[in-house]
Amino acid sequence: MKNPRRLFLNQVAGIAGIAALNKPLASIASVSKHINTIYSADRAITIYNTNDMHGNIDAGYNKPGGVNSIKTLLESQDISGLLVDAGDSLNSAHNPGQHKQMIRAMNSMGYCAATPGNHELALGQSNLASLIPLMKFAMVNCNYRFDAALSHLIKPYVIINTGKFKVGITGVGHPVNGIIYNDAIECANKTAQLLKTEQNCDLVICLSHLGYKNEGDKPDNKKLAQQSEGIDLIVGGHNRKVLAAPVVVFNKQKHEVLLSQAGWDGLMMGKTVFHFEAKQKSSIKAKHFLSGHSSNETFAASVRALRLKENAA
Repeated sequence: MKNPRRLFLNQVAGIAGIAALNKPLASIASVSKHINTIYSADRAITIYNTNDMHGNIDAGYNKPGGVNSIKTLLESQDISGLLVDAGDSLNSAHNPGQHKQMIRAMNSMGYCAATPGNHELALGQSNLASLIPLMKFAMVNCNYRFDAALSHLIKPYVIINTGKFKVGITGVGHPVNGIIYNDAIECANKTAQLLKTEQNCDLVICLSHLGYKNEGDKPDNKKLAQQSEGIDLIVGGHNRKVLAAPVVVFNKQKHEVLLSQAGWDGLMMGKTVFHFEAKQKSSIKAKHFLSGHSSNETFAASVRALRLKENAA
């Protein structure tokens, strides 16, 4: 029997060779990414994440950031994955045309799920209800109680099949005027339990727009991780918090939960890869990317600069 790895390499070479006859550069890159994705799909789940993009399509002059920079960064990756957002992708100060432009950009990138933040809800439930039909991705939240129109459009969770795995995605948010709020941590745990035990999801993601750290007993992304049950990855958002890389937090069962919060305004993108053996998590690889930069030295300097902005905000 042939070596599986050798067979895989032969298939890549054969398909890439066919592509080279047509469009030598773009097609080879596309086929290689596609093959790498297929090869990984039976042994890993890859998640890309953003938060707090605030409707920024393009970066400011000579500056990183913007959803188009995230798109370029995403296209440079060697493998595809699930793309999610932790809220405030839109900007309440923008006009309807700008909202639609941002939604088109996110559709073109292949987002699969997002949670509504305070910016999406600031203009009222009817406004968001008019925009959701334009989205090719799911809006999820399990701790808000919406009015009749919006409750049919925002689901408590969505289940996505990727390779041979089932991924459950839910979302939570902080108190917002005009929205009935239920305890975010309690709702997240209840939904995660349903996804893991009743829906048999291999991985559960919570898109949390609570903020990284709040005073006292006010829920935040870090407390959610510490008090969670059944959640594997928390994609955080809401405040201007810069994490140079995702952090590991131990939950109530002393199991590892990964928390990723990747800057704001499209400055960063997170990537997490969960590896599995016999349907059990065996290892996790995670990092943050700064849009517009590639070298570690530049990345480190830029993170320091962003943290100065974070502290000044």
